[in-house]
Amino acid sequence: IGEKHVAEPDDAELVSLSKRLVENAVLKAVQQYLEETQNKTRQTDGSPVKTEEEASGSKNESDND
Repeated sequence: IGEKHVAEPDDAELVSLSKRLVENAVLKAVQQYLEETQNKTRQTDGSPVKTEEEASGSKNESDND
């Protein structure tokens, strides 16, 4: 029986796949974090809770226009 050579991915392909996996994992983690922090602010009794975005002022600047 002859040996079958399975096409193995080269290093560049492995690197790009690894990068994509890491990016997806980071995106999921960030989305989960944002959902959790939004849920915490909704659960409060209306008292303002500063999130990291609000504290940095990046979001509020555009809202104040």
